[in-house]
Amino acid sequence: MNKKYLIPAVALATFGVIAGCSSNSDDFSSPVSAGDKQVPSEGIAVVNVQDAKAHMALYRRSVVDSRQFDASTSEELENASVTIDSTLENGNIAVNADVTVKDDSTYTVASAGVDGDGAAWIVQVENGAVVYSWRDKANGKWKKFETDKVCDKNKLNNIRVEHAESVVVIVVNGKIEGAFRNGTEISVKGKITIGFDKKESGKCHCKNGKIDQIDVEVVKDIKDTVESVVDTTATCKTLPKGCGDVEVEKGDSLKLDKAWIAEWDFNDSANVGLDVTGNGHNATVTEGAVSAVEGIAAFDGQSGFSVKLDSKIKINEFVVEARVKPTKFGTMQNIIVAEPPGRGVDGWQLRIDEGVLTVHLRDAEKDGDDWSVFPGERMALDEWNDIRLERSADSVKLFQNGKVTVAAAYKGDLTQMAYDWSIGYDGMQQNFHDRYFIGEMDYVRFGKLGSFTEGSVTEKVEKPLVAWEFNEPTFVGLDRMANNSTKYLVGEPEVVDTTVVLDGKSGLVVPLSKTFKRNTFAIETRVKPTKFGEMQNIIVAEPPGRYGTGWIVRLDNGVLTVHFRDEDVDGTEWNLYKGDKLALDEWTKIRVERTADSIKVFQNDNLVVSAAAKGDVSALGYDIGIGYDAMMQAKHNRFFVGEIDYIRYYGL
Repeated sequence: MNKKYLIPAVALATFGVIAGCSSNSDDFSSPVSAGDKQVPSEGIAVVNVQDAKAHMALYRRSVVDSRQFDASTSEELENASVTIDSTLENGNIAVNADVTVKDDSTYTVASAGVDGDGAAWIVQVENGAVVYSWRDKANGKWKKFETDKVCDKNKLNNIRVEHAESVVVIVVNGKIEGAFRNGTEISVKGKITIGFDKKESGKCHCKNGKIDQIDVEVVKDIKDTVESVVDTTATCKTLPKGCGDVEVEKGDSLKLDKAWIAEWDFNDSANVGLDVTGNGHNATVTEGAVSAVEGIAAFDGQSGFSVKLDSKIKINEFVVEARVKPTKFGTMQNIIVAEPPGRGVDGWQLRIDEGVLTVHLRDAEKDGDDWSVFPGERMALDEWNDIRLERSADSVKLFQNGKVTVAAAYKGDLTQMAYDWSIGYDGMQQNFHDRYFIGEMDYVRFGKLGSFTEGSVTEKVEKPLVAWEFNEPTFVGLDRMANNSTKYLVGEPEVVDTTVVLDGKSGLVVPLSKTFKRNTFAIETRVKPTKFGEMQNIIVAEPPGRYGTGWIVRLDNGVLTVHFRDEDVDGTEWNLYKGDKLALDEWTKIRVERTADSIKVFQNDNLVVSAAAKGDVSALGYDIGIGYDAMMQAKHNRFFVGEIDYIRYYGL
């Protein structure tokens, strides 16, 4: 069995989040009560709701612990506390609690660091308001921020307080009720307590309320996900075939043609210029805006991408393929160009000149400032055109819809490039022409000549953004696309014969990245359950508790169920779609498709769900779970029992 690995946040599963009432006699420095208006308030910069939402979107959350409490639990854990783990010391954490208060007096939801003389904070409810009190440093003055009266007495209220760098956001019953920037980050040490605090001798604020459930979370910057998780480049070099090489021999083969150096297929509407080869030649929109719907990019005659020049694309013998549909003809409408401004530098162009597809090549040493121009045939307006350009050391060939339209000699070396490439326009801002393409593109790709069958346009293959194939025993969570690999394992998931075996106590945690923050996508997987149960998760982006946007693919007593929730549209309710019951101890292939307006679910290629979609599920905030929920929710374990052959995530 594999060694057990735990994500740092999950490593705190032994962290005892405590509920109870303190009677400790130690005297601790404390904030003035919420009703005392002498509490210092200077230095508090209020953040508006929209800015707070935008700030929270930059972070991902990992649940440290999730607990439910009842009367017996409170009695057992009374007066207990635990030292804060180093993971929590930087103060970037959140508490999310279901709380009921009985009257208007003060009830403490959570506190941290109040047992010491350093930085500390307390979350309380008083007179229906949520009160956040804090001190920034040792022996510092206590400050506070108070919301309006938003908590009803004797009713369950969800209270969430999140620290993200120097910003604190207070959310009550799913609505942001307050946010502010306190100008400093809080590094907290000491104890953390739930349902009481230790700030005053012989006194606690705990008798007039109760907590039903609480989550303690670590908050991390989402942009650092890949770097902090695993060095995918180094890992790929150690594997037999590297990451994402050729066709993977699985129950359902995954074709990953790595001969392409760069491929832009516009399938990721949230990242339109993504290079799907995983080689990192991503195209950035540098002019106007380029939208993508169902894998088709739209250029309006005022927009285009740039691609950073790199040694790997500075080659003399290459292939360019594109599928385009021009909707209006004009002068110098660039499809893809490695074009320098002015004179004296090598370059090449693939563009449309008044409807005629043309190729332009220049070796500055041979041609000087002149371009060698090779016109093909006139293109069809408002129709799709398949294009292939082949450049060898001594010739150029152009294919249009399978027909050779250019076959000419051209000797020279085009590798002395000095400027970034462009897609859809020239990018060099040359002032005497616009050079914008107008129409749609299905894909553009660039590769080395000799890696393909000459004269034949390569069939477009749907490529996943993420592919966990479970082929590598020493790296269970390897993503074959090399972007969302994970070494964060819970229990002992084990790779056996290119499948991952899950024993009902195991799963994988995938840190949330921008890849998953999208509304339109498809998930493919092949699973073999060996035991049925409740809420057996296959892959989920599921928030803990009642609030939050997310999605779930799981089995419920053997029946495939898919769940979607946009909290702005659905509130606390999930949209549930039921498929068919799976066969025990047999392989089942599953595909879930979510477009902007529809949801489809396939089992063994049979359509079992077809429904209208609403809302937007891209606003995820929590890590992805494979084989379990990853949020450590106290009510249920939600582990899958059986084998998973692969899980693939596609952009639509």
